[in-house]
Amino acid sequence: MADGNDKKQKGASFLSRIRARGELQPGDVISGRGHYRIIRLLGEGGMGRVFLAEKLGPRDFSKLMAIKVLPKDRIKSQYDVGMFFEEGRITGNLIHPNIIQTYQIGERRNYYFMVMEHVFGVTLLSFIERHAELGREIPLAYGCYIIGRVLSGLHYAHNKHNREGKHLGIVHRDVCPSNIMISYRGVPKLSDFGVAKMKTTPIDEKKINFGKYPYMAPEQVRREGTTPRSDLYSLGLVMYELFTGKLVHEVGDTQMLLADLEGDPVPPPMEISPRIPADLSNLIAKAMDLDPEKRFRSAKVMRQALDNVMFTHFMFPDPDDFATYLCEIFPDAAQHRWW
Repeated sequence: MADGNDKKQKGASFLSRIRARGELQPGDVISGRGHYRIIRLLGEGGMGRVFLAEKLGPRDFSKLMAIKVLPKDRIKSQYDVGMFFEEGRITGNLIHPNIIQTYQIGERRNYYFMVMEHVFGVTLLSFIERHAELGREIPLAYGCYIIGRVLSGLHYAHNKHNREGKHLGIVHRDVCPSNIMISYRGVPKLSDFGVAKMKTTPIDEKKINFGKYPYMAPEQVRREGTTPRSDLYSLGLVMYELFTGKLVHEVGDTQMLLADLEGDPVPPPMEISPRIPADLSNLIAKAMDLDPEKRFRSAKVMRQALDNVMFTHFMFPDPDDFATYLCEIFPDAAQHRWW
């Protein structure tokens, strides 16, 4: 039997042979630089421009990605840079089929960038506007399907823990139609966590408002702090618009929204659109309650209530059928459906 020194020598020799063959070992670091070829501009928002890009690799490997770039003029602001990297920290480990994934965040001399999943599809805002152009009402089954999937993504984000098992306390704070993507394969995905927060976020909500005014929760615009129920309120406003075609709060600043919130009660959705069943109308109203304690307790509870509504009214939408429907109303959908 070999003694301890013999074992150490054999072990060291074995590791040497493994490393000589270039095989990876725990603790090794793989160094490299990704190469991304910009194809075209996809959109522009408050925190930068988003480009369609192609990730290049050996032996003709390529993959389409979206790259969000913080422009030069924003780099001068430590606040903007901090928010950009906070978004990367929040989304980097959010892995869910109904949330846009973030793969990498990096920096160069003149800009910071974020590499994300690219989705061939449209925003929910475009989906709503397209139906208005065509003079068509959004089918209730597909509308409920979209919202149900967004709720699944929110439930995951709201309950996300870090690697040490600590609850991160993520709140999106900007749930709105332009931040919900619908792929041409019929998969809704929540996007743009640019103003999201978690427990470690250093920004004081008592001093700064985040989000888009027409979709802000009352406690959000009053700078009282946000919770997951604030996201559910915003999603309730999205549902109201989705099914009635009416924007609840047509406002452009804090004072307008506060005045709107203190004005006449919002009519129940079924009064605006009689096709909406009473239980669905009540669900939307509950999500939009001005008192956070009277809203749904969580995204999961709201999703379960929505599932019950769908089951009651025999709504069983299929993603493939929804994708086919998208091909009917969007000319480009068929081309990209199977990409």
